[in-house]
Amino acid sequence: MPRGRRNPPEEDPALTRKLRHSFNAVQDLVKEIKPIGLSDRAKTYLRKEPYGDLVMLYYDEFDVAAPKNMKKITTNKHGVVKILNYFDRDCEVPCAFKFGENFIESTPAKFAGITGMKRFGSRRGQKLIQRFNLKKVDENVLYNKYFSDIKETQHSTALTKKKIMETIIEVMKKKKRRTKLDDKHVVCLIGFYLCCVLFCSDKNASSVNVKYHALVKTYETVLEVSWPDLVHEHLFEEILKNADCPSNVKGCVQYILILFAEHTPAGLIQKVQNNEQKIPRVGRWYMQVISDFIAGANMTEFTVSVFYYLLYILFTITCKRACVTDIYTCKLSVIFCIWHV
Repeated sequence: MPRGRRNPPEEDPALTRKLRHSFNAVQDLVKEIKPIGLSDRAKTYLRKEPYGDLVMLYYDEFDVAAPKNMKKITTNKHGVVKILNYFDRDCEVPCAFKFGENFIESTPAKFAGITGMKRFGSRRGQKLIQRFNLKKVDENVLYNKYFSDIKETQHSTALTKKKIMETIIEVMKKKKRRTKLDDKHVVCLIGFYLCCVLFCSDKNASSVNVKYHALVKTYETVLEVSWPDLVHEHLFEEILKNADCPSNVKGCVQYILILFAEHTPAGLIQKVQNNEQKIPRVGRWYMQVISDFIAGANMTEFTVSVFYYLLYILFTITCKRACVTDIYTCKLSVIFCIWHV
């Protein structure tokens, strides 16, 4: 088998009900909960959680008085499928996309950096999920408190985003004063909602397997798991499993667009103006612009130029670290070498 071969072309031009996992889901969550309002205590709890900064990015941006002003996160799905087709199925480099002889590698650390998710806790998330026993669901505090009606009426292994959202709103609208436990439950339910619509859901991003309740059993459980590692692993398991039909990938695929964009020369792909500081990097890009660029680009020719650009930067940094006095001469020599390749 040839090394680093590409996947066959996508056969479904409409991509109907495919690749629906979008950061818009976080916006949709915020549009529902901000008019009610998170308490200061709940905000503090949320910011401590791995996904807290991602949610608060959109929460702080959303203006209840002018909800339509919020930037819509749209994506050209053909651009997403195109870059997924460059996934290196031969795994010369783990979790990487191959363009010619060049690789863009993905890691949990990069995922955490781009999404603003905190990477602490252990990598025991998969073990918690695997050990989840539906027959012992009564032991799961969150599930038993808010979803016991489902357990009693049907033998279901999935929960819908509608039900999860309704539960979040119900807890937030509690007539009595919200307790510390209520606020912690809201934060856990938000994490479960993100599993449903963005991280680990079905192909329509409308439901999630009940086993993911193992990750949000308690507020402390959420803190014990490295979510970037878990979500990143799930995403690339999906990419590998659906290598012959990338449009079937279920996971946080918009992350792949930003990963690609961050490997391009500055200014080549338009970024959101004045959004460079104090927010997750996911908020600094227009998804539609990235995916449109990919959809219309000759990836092989493009990536060669990117490779030389990165090589140039690498040599510059190396020269500085080596205390080379004539950096200008060094740069010229690098450019001369590239020109002769």
